[in-house]
Amino acid sequence: MNDGRELAIVTGAGHGIGRATALRLAADGYDVVVADIDAARADAAAAEVTAAGGTALAVTVDVAQASQVDAMVARAVAEFGRIDVLVNNAGRGITGRAHDLSVDDWRTVIDTTLSSVFYGAKYAIPHMLAAGGGRIVNIASVQGFTAHRGAAAYNAAKGGVINLTRNLALDYALDGIRCNCICPGHIRVRPREETATRMAAAEIVYPQARTIEELEALHALGRVGTPEEIADVVAYLASPRASFITGAAIVADGGLTVQVLG
Repeated sequence: MNDGRELAIVTGAGHGIGRATALRLAADGYDVVVADIDAARADAAAAEVTAAGGTALAVTVDVAQASQVDAMVARAVAEFGRIDVLVNNAGRGITGRAHDLSVDDWRTVIDTTLSSVFYGAKYAIPHMLAAGGGRIVNIASVQGFTAHRGAAAYNAAKGGVINLTRNLALDYALDGIRCNCICPGHIRVRPREETATRMAAAEIVYPQARTIEELEALHALGRVGTPEEIADVVAYLASPRASFITGAAIVADGGLTVQVLG
């Protein structure tokens, strides 16, 4: 399937930021490996890429399992012969204060959100080294800089993603590999009305917001972000236009963290 175009792997690509990123990178001319733990979602997103004129391969992977990430990378290389861009997007949050979280829940969040970034780098970087370079973009969060009540594991994992990004940037800068991360604020991954309904039913709980209007008002821009807006930042960091940027944690949060709240 090697057509001479660059290849991007996107994890968690079946929905939300990952899906938007896969579509955007395909539109920019990349072949895309659409990786997701949900096979049906991966297939659907890959079909969208294909319908839009791109080339995509759907891969089912649990990024919390090192062996599965290894297999994902191996399949990508077998199908396309190269890896130019790796987008570590998959992650998971389980709410709870430290004493409330079970050890299994802690490990699930850390393995899916932080260890997965290490696994992706571990298995993709050798192929980038052999090719003379590459780009890694990790999806972190503003919760890697600031704490969110009741999110001990997620806060810790995203903070780890930010500093692992810096380490990878430093260790591989002279090998032609750039590594950056993006720290989004709240991103709308479902229709506004659905979010509002779920917040009213306490199925989604934000300590500082009880309604969708309050959640939006937390952001200086008066709204939450869209997956496509984060995908635009990924595309920039993966492109030659960002050739002098490595080790950066780009905050894309609509002004959520620039203000004193409360």
